[in-house]
Amino acid sequence: MQSIMRFFNLLHIFLIIFARILLVVMVLTIFVNVVLRYGFSSGLQWSEELGLLMAVWFSFIAMVLGVKQNLHIHINLFPDNKLPPLVDKIMRKINDIVIIFVGIIFLRWGIPLVAFTMRSILPASHLPAGWLYMIMPVCAVFLVYEGLADFIGIDTDDEAVDGYLLGKVSLGRIIKGDKHG
Repeated sequence: MQSIMRFFNLLHIFLIIFARILLVVMVLTIFVNVVLRYGFSSGLQWSEELGLLMAVWFSFIAMVLGVKQNLHIHINLFPDNKLPPLVDKIMRKINDIVIIFVGIIFLRWGIPLVAFTMRSILPASHLPAGWLYMIMPVCAVFLVYEGLADFIGIDTDDEAVDGYLLGKVSLGRIIKGDKHG
């Protein structure tokens, strides 16, 4: 199980780095297009499609990372620490089940969506439209993994990912599974 956890933590780190690159490229592409359009009365025909693709991918990656780091929006019906421990545990399990369910739905319907839209071509970039949704089944695997791990009570070592992002833990220590990075 430790090797699976390390594998997913490395993939999470890759996703974070990839999301950073997506965000920078998206902002630069849109900025250049705006400057070209308003400054020189021309523009990049494909920039809007590329910006849309990167925004969709960034959103799905952010969703997965939000689930891993427990950063997603919560609705607190009851004040923290006011529920009996058993009720709190049941509510957390329901949350995990919902995350697993959403991941399964994304996986079940994401694969056919990608296959169906691969037949369509985006007009300006000439990319298959399925590329827009290709991230959905990938992120579904992460959602199911995180939901199952939380439901079962497996520590997925979120601190290691946080430590790497803060520069406190090396990638080598994450690969080895050293929690004292």
